[in-house]
Amino acid sequence: MKIAVFTDSYQPYVSGVVRSIDTFGAELLEMGHEVYIFGPRYYHQAQGKPSSRPDRPPALRVFRFWSIPVPTYRGFTVPVPISMQAEALLAELGIDIIHAHSPFMMGVMAAVLARRRKVPLVFTHHTMYHEYVHYVPGVRTVLRQFMLRYVAAYCKRSDLVIAPTPQIRDFITETYRIGHKPVKVIPTGIPVDDYCDGNRQWLRARLGIGPDERVLIFVGRLGREKNVAFLLDALRHVRDVRDGVHLVLVGDGPDRPRLERLARDMGLARWVHFTGTFSREDVIHAFHGADLFVIASTTETQGLATLEAMAAGLPVVGVDAPGTHDMVQNGVQGLLRGENPREFAQAVLELLNDPAKYQRFAGRARQRAESLSSREMARRLVGAYQELLTPGFHDAKARRDSKVAVELPKGVSR
Repeated sequence: MKIAVFTDSYQPYVSGVVRSIDTFGAELLEMGHEVYIFGPRYYHQAQGKPSSRPDRPPALRVFRFWSIPVPTYRGFTVPVPISMQAEALLAELGIDIIHAHSPFMMGVMAAVLARRRKVPLVFTHHTMYHEYVHYVPGVRTVLRQFMLRYVAAYCKRSDLVIAPTPQIRDFITETYRIGHKPVKVIPTGIPVDDYCDGNRQWLRARLGIGPDERVLIFVGRLGREKNVAFLLDALRHVRDVRDGVHLVLVGDGPDRPRLERLARDMGLARWVHFTGTFSREDVIHAFHGADLFVIASTTETQGLATLEAMAAGLPVVGVDAPGTHDMVQNGVQGLLRGENPREFAQAVLELLNDPAKYQRFAGRARQRAESLSSREMARRLVGAYQELLTPGFHDAKARRDSKVAVELPKGVSR
C-alpha cells in the first residue's frame, strides 16, 4: 500500500505523536509498504533531535510546508497547508490511504484531498484536544466547547478513527456521538528489544547521582497538561520519609521555567534535575539508570514513554487516569493512585522499600511491553487499512454516513 501521513508536528520537534508516526512508519516500510509524510517546516532549531534512528527510516520522503511559530508554545510551529501541487503529487505517488494525525491544519488538508482523490481518510485521535485550550488566549470554556464540537465533526468526516487505548475509544464514541463510524483500538507499539540494554551509569555520572541513591524519572513534554508540578509535590513528601531520592525530568516545554522556580521555592533544586530533551538512545540509557517511572498526567491518550519505560524494566507509579490506566495494571506492573501527592508518595516508597515486590513488578512491566511490540501493532494497522480498501468500501461508507445524525458532543450546548 501507499500511505500519505499528514501531521501538524514532525521532526525535529519531539513528542509522542512524532514518535508514533516514526514507529509505525519504520515498521510499515520494513513490511514493504510505501510511506510519505506531509508536515511542517522548521526554520530554527526545534526541541531535541530527530527521533528516528538512521537505520530505520520512517518514510520514503518527507514533504515540508511553510509554517509559523506559536508564541504561547515554545518550539511548536503551525503549518500553513497551502499547495497547488499537493493533489497532483498524491496522484503521482498513487496514494491508497490518507492518514491524518491531527484534525487541524494538515488534517483539514488531508480531509479535502481524501475527498477529492476518493481515497479513505484515517484519523488517529492522539490527544485530548479540549484539555489544551490553555495555550490559546481567550474564553477557555467557550474554546473547550468549540474544540469538542470541532473534533467530533472531524471524526465523523473520517472513514476510520484510531484510538490508542480502550478508554479513549469509549470517550470518542460516547462524547462525540459518531454513530456507526468505526473506531479501532491500535496502540503505538515500541521496538521492545531496543530497550533491553542500557548503560546504568550514564545518567548517574551525568547528573552526579550516587550508586546508592534512588532515581524517579519522567520523560515527556514539560507543559501544564502533564501535571509535572504534582511530581514535585510528591517528591517533597517522599523526601520527608526517605533521603537520597532524586527526580529526573527528561524533556522540555513551555512550563519548564515555572517548574524550575517551583523546585527552588520548595527547596528541591538539588534533588530535581531538568535535563532537556535527550536523543532516543540517551533516553534508553536514562531509563536504565532510574529506579521508577513516575507520571501524573491526566490527559494522556496512551503514554508512549510509560510503555518505553516498562520495556526497560521500570515499574510505574502514576496518577490513575485513562491513558496510564490502560497501559499499567494497578498492582501488577505498577501502582496507580488518585491525584493526591501524599498517596502518590506512599506508593513510591512502597516499591522503593520492598525489593521483592519491586522485582516482581519490574518483570511484569517488561512482559506488558512485549505484548505491545511495534511490529504487531503495525500489522493491526495494515489490517485496518486493508478493510477500507476492500471492494464496495465506498458504498458501505455512504450507507454509514447516511445513518450518522448531526449531533453535538455530550454536554456541549448550541
